[in-house]
Amino acid sequence: MGELSDRFGELMARMAKGDAELFRTVGEQNAAIRQLVEEVTPEGPPMVMEAPALTGGPQPLLPKDHCTPTALKARFGSAAAAHVFLEAALGPAPTKKKTWDYLSNVFESGVWPTRARALTRSGPELGSVNEKALALLETRLLQRMDQLEERVINLFEKLLHRSH
Repeated sequence: MGELSDRFGELMARMAKGDAELFRTVGEQNAAIRQLVEEVTPEGPPMVMEAPALTGGPQPLLPKDHCTPTALKARFGSAAAAHVFLEAALGPAPTKKKTWDYLSNVFESGVWPTRARALTRSGPELGSVNEKALALLETRLLQRMDQLEERVINLFEKLLHRSH
């Protein structure tokens, strides 16, 4: 009976250690999420935020030397195929323009070009800059939460394997 009690005590100690590690990891992840939200949340009165302010600027979709019209022609074969790839990566295009120079600029910049008046909108109407910025923020937060969930599951699995 004493041996069983000792084994139970060891198991409880390992579980407590695992719980402490888990809570520490969750706390660190919560702090990271809080910091991420604080970085993208304006201080002071509300203001219009553009998507680059949330994402740290758009990134090119391909290396610079692969963004030339010649390289794009070799890779995709047709401008329509390159346009479909861009729409899959960036969402619906603002125009159906399919010249190689235009597509090259989009691949290099990582964003669809916007019209000047689209940047001045600040209302909540569909397609406004605020709505796009919030959608990007939501996407980043959901990705981060998925990563956190994966880490927590891995920690639980490690704890379960240690206890056996």
